[in-house]
Amino acid sequence: MAGKAGKIIVKDFLDGDEIDLSLQTLTTASLPLKDISNIKKGKKLDLSKNQITLLPNNFVPLMGHLVKLDLSGNGLTELPSNIGSLTLLIHLDLFNNGLSALPISVFELKKLAWLDLKDNPELQFPPQDIVGLCRNDTECKSCATSVKEYLREVNSKQESKKQKELDAKRAKKEALKRELKRLEELENMERRKIKLEEKAAEKARRRAEYEASAANSDVKQSKEDVGHKTGNKTSKAVTSHKDPESSSSSILSKLFILFLLLVAAVCGVVFRDHIPCCAIKGAVLDSTKVVADTLNPVLTSLNSQLLKTAPGLQKSLVSGLDLLVELTGVCQDTLYLGYELALQEFTALSTYLQKRAGTLPGKAVGVRQKKAPPRPP
Repeated sequence: MAGKAGKIIVKDFLDGDEIDLSLQTLTTASLPLKDISNIKKGKKLDLSKNQITLLPNNFVPLMGHLVKLDLSGNGLTELPSNIGSLTLLIHLDLFNNGLSALPISVFELKKLAWLDLKDNPELQFPPQDIVGLCRNDTECKSCATSVKEYLREVNSKQESKKQKELDAKRAKKEALKRELKRLEELENMERRKIKLEEKAAEKARRRAEYEASAANSDVKQSKEDVGHKTGNKTSKAVTSHKDPESSSSSILSKLFILFLLLVAAVCGVVFRDHIPCCAIKGAVLDSTKVVADTLNPVLTSLNSQLLKTAPGLQKSLVSGLDLLVELTGVCQDTLYLGYELALQEFTALSTYLQKRAGTLPGKAVGVRQKKAPPRPP
């Protein structure tokens, strides 16, 4: 019955455990689903011969208590994909609708034992040979069993395919992860390589700086050594330049000493007659001889040095020394031999010097070739 404003009072259509809302011109929008769900006693629902082309989204959640559902004679084009959640459903009548396919979830209706799919000319899934004719209860029960089995196999295949696709996606994802990891490792290796190259370059740079510093130190040390050697050579050269002066100074001092000895000898000749004792004459003679013997090696050494460093100076000094030595000899002979023989010695010396100077022709004659007679006691 219809209430105020044409609203259907569902409890008025309850007969035992069945709610019969057939031939009420109900549509998808006018279905009183909440009122129906509130009547828990009505486990059988008849919505046949209405104008319902599509079941609302909340139909399955609200109708989970149903065991029988009659939707025949409507313009249904599809069923909810979650219809398999009506787990208590045993009887389903879909006769004379416009269905083209059943949801896969129908195979989840474990208690479904009766199914009528006649007069659905657009139905392709499941195919007609699976659906059958459904002309009686036996054929409708067979239809329910064959359809559920067919949909279960299809679902298994689809699940297998989905699993394969999922596995392929997972494998692809894992491969992508591995590739990303490989690329990351390569990047890390490249970074480590760059870091090692930078360390090697830094080490080479430090080594080059160290070697350059060491080379500079060696060059500096070499320059210092060269400077020291040059300084030593300079000092030696200065010393060598000074040696002739010192040698000449030493020679001059010795010449002065010889000059004094010569003066003493001449004085001895002049005053020999006034010397009272022969012992004093012998002492003077011995002193002269000792001085000459002492100076002889010294003069020889100085002569060698001068010959190396200042040959010109050496030549002049040798000439002077020869003269002084001869004069010393004359003085010694004067003290020892007497005036007459000393005069002969001096004459011979004069002749020798004139020949040496080139004033007289001929070969130079040796001086002091005469040996002195033995000294009187």
